[in-house]
Amino acid sequence: MIQVECRCHGRLNELLPPSQRGRARLMRLKQAVSLQQLLIPLRIPHPEVDLALINGVPVALSCQVQDGDHLHLYPDIGDIDDPAIIPLRRRPLQRARFILDVHLGRLARRMRLLGLDTWYRNHMDDRPIIRLARLQSRMILTRDRGLLQQPDVSHGYYVRATHPEKQLREVLARFEAWPWLAPFSRCTRCNSLIERLSPEEVQRRVRPRLSREFDTFFRCTGCDQLYWQGSHYDRLRAYVDQLRG
Repeated sequence: MIQVECRCHGRLNELLPPSQRGRARLMRLKQAVSLQQLLIPLRIPHPEVDLALINGVPVALSCQVQDGDHLHLYPDIGDIDDPAIIPLRRRPLQRARFILDVHLGRLARRMRLLGLDTWYRNHMDDRPIIRLARLQSRMILTRDRGLLQQPDVSHGYYVRATHPEKQLREVLARFEAWPWLAPFSRCTRCNSLIERLSPEEVQRRVRPRLSREFDTFFRCTGCDQLYWQGSHYDRLRAYVDQLRG
């Protein structure tokens, strides 16, 4: 039996039961385990941890935790004012690209509405999600902690909120995604970019009654869905402006 004292900092406390937040937790283990294995009973996905200190020394996920160790977990390297500190994971992703699991379909549509590159399919299992995330350098967003605890996951975030609207605001704030917003530039159905139809294409594809009522039409470059700026556009425009405000 070995004993380890562990303390979580910052937003990692949101992943703990209320009684354990903001305080050190004494963990009793049958044997020495790696840091990554220790995070599993804590229910903290390793992609959420940016820095781990054992007895004041930065360690990797593979480091073995020993009896009497004092462990501190941080969600952001910015919480430590020391240039010598090296983050636990490799550098952050350079682009705001996301992949969402099957539980976040309504969030995916909202993110696409804002122009965020958001991959989502309502039938994808964990392994294809992980493979695609690594292949395309995407951040995994999920409400499934088990998905993020898979060893092959490098970048991921457990969405705390349960309501789609609150989830969107949470993601925008967490990833400071405002500079990447390009509302109405992506198809909300398939995530592909949309482009404006030429007058010739409008004449060929749009019903005469509709073309007389509206001047501008767009098509999805992926699924070929048509879009135009009807009354629904005004409502969505107001919604986007409210988010930005």
